[in-house]
Amino acid sequence: MMRAALALIGFAVATATAAATTPAAAAPACNVERGARAFETKCAMCHTAERGQGHMLGPNLSRVLGRRIGGAEGFRYSPALSNSAAAWDEKTLDLFLKSPAEAMPGTAMPFTGIKNADERAAAVCYLKGK
Repeated sequence: MMRAALALIGFAVATATAAATTPAAAAPACNVERGARAFETKCAMCHTAERGQGHMLGPNLSRVLGRRIGGAEGFRYSPALSNSAAAWDEKTLDLFLKSPAEAMPGTAMPFTGIKNADERAAAVCYLKGK
């Protein structure tokens, strides 16, 4: 009886350890080409991501990662973004791209979002290199 209990405890510990060290789902590889297509079809009508170019209807997204939200020099943001003290990172950008209005209530950005998680990840990947 004791031996069976110890075996069961050992199995439980081994299973828990394996579960804790095995990622549930591997992060998708950075797909710059897919990100460029997503940017071109969903973002480029209002934004550029090329260094040295000015703003369009939306701010230039070159070097957006690490930038303070609402902090592109020379662009007039809605109070929802300009009052933010946070900076854009992969997580905040992903949440914003999923649904700008939910991520930043009051944003002036009329875009409804990129619902597909892999497409959003590719867009973020693309912007990381800009």
